[in-house]
Amino acid sequence: MRSLQRELIRTDGAWAGGHYAPGEGPREGMRLARKLGMISYRSAREWSERFGRERAKDAGIDAFGVEFEIEAYLESRAQSFIGAFDPNCYLYLSRAMDLFDVAEHGGSVDKALQRLRLQQALVIGVDSDILFPLHQQQALAESLRRSGADTRFLELASKQGHDSFLVDMERFRPAIGDFLETL
Repeated sequence: MRSLQRELIRTDGAWAGGHYAPGEGPREGMRLARKLGMISYRSAREWSERFGRERAKDAGIDAFGVEFEIEAYLESRAQSFIGAFDPNCYLYLSRAMDLFDVAEHGGSVDKALQRLRLQQALVIGVDSDILFPLHQQQALAESLRRSGADTRFLELASKQGHDSFLVDMERFRPAIGDFLETL
C-alpha cells in the first residue's frame, strides 16, 4: 500500500524530484495517495454499513465523477490532507516505516526484543485491520513472551479496521485500562 502511495506522489509531475516550492508540489499525487490510505485504514464492513450504495448529493453532473457518498467522503478527506502534510515528509515517513526491521537491532526479532528488557507487554490485534493483521500481532506477542516479557495478547473485534484504535474507544479503553492496573 505504502509503496503505491509513494509512487502516486512521485509520478505527479509537480513533485519535480522533491524540489518544489513550499506549499506547492504534487497535490494530485497526495490526493490519490490519501484516498488509497483511507481505504486501507477501515474495513469493507464499515464502508458498506456507513455508506452502502448511497448516491452523492451532486451525483450525475459528470458521468465519471463522484457518484456515491463513499467517493464524496474519500474526496473530502483527501482534499483536507493536501497542504496539511508536506509530500516529501510523507515519502520519508512512509519509507521509514517500510524499512524498519526490529531484527536488525539484535540479529533476530527475539534477540532485539530481549534487548528491551520488558517485564510486561500488551499486544492488541484487531480482526479487521488489513495493515497489521492478527497473525502479525500474534507473532509479536509470541516473540515478546520468548524475550521474557509477561505478555498479554488481546484480539478485538472491530469494524473500524486499522483506525479502530483511534475511534473504537469502547473496546480499547477497558483493555488498556485493565492492563495498566496490573503494572
